[in-house]
Amino acid sequence: MLLLIRGVWILALLINLSAVMWFIFGTTANFQRGMDLVSTVIFVYFGIPSILLIVLSIFLIIKGWIPSSPWRIVAVSILILGLLSLSPTLFKYVDTSGWLEENVTTDTLQITSDNAYEYNLEIINLFQRNSYARLHLKSTSTDEEIRIPLDIPVKEIVVLFEEKNYHLIFLKATSEADVYILHPTSKLPFPNEKYKIDVKKKEAVKIP
Repeated sequence: MLLLIRGVWILALLINLSAVMWFIFGTTANFQRGMDLVSTVIFVYFGIPSILLIVLSIFLIIKGWIPSSPWRIVAVSILILGLLSLSPTLFKYVDTSGWLEENVTTDTLQITSDNAYEYNLEIINLFQRNSYARLHLKSTSTDEEIRIPLDIPVKEIVVLFEEKNYHLIFLKATSEADVYILHPTSKLPFPNEKYKIDVKKKEAVKIP
């Protein structure tokens, strides 16, 4: 009986420890961003009590504390109940976007002046340390989709107001086929930068 209780206790401990770790890694996107307000509140009410119960349980188990008397069995039962009851919320409120899956922010689709491509800017994992940008193009004749990495300083973006119809970039056609000049708009903090886009080479080069 005592071995069964100890086994259930250790199992509850591992479940709760997994929940805390999953919550921390998930809400910080593997430490690529800070916790938002909702995640912080959940962590205070469910994460911190979980950590305290985990530390207490590990300490008692290492010390060889055995629930040999009725009151000790009750105490361990309360610990087990606490560990298990706190875990579901920590598992549930984890946003895997920007970590296990990309969090993509885009502006409104536009079409190039030569009517060759639809295009927009895709910012991956905005407001995270691992954020980056790419140009999304879709051929109007073949429906082929092309994505070209852009070496633009998206980490400089502090705030971005997403509206119903807004543009972050403009593509200007040149005299060369499938070659465009990309201009960020004033909605980005680097509107004066320019990039030469070669669609065939799938290449973007910053213009000094």
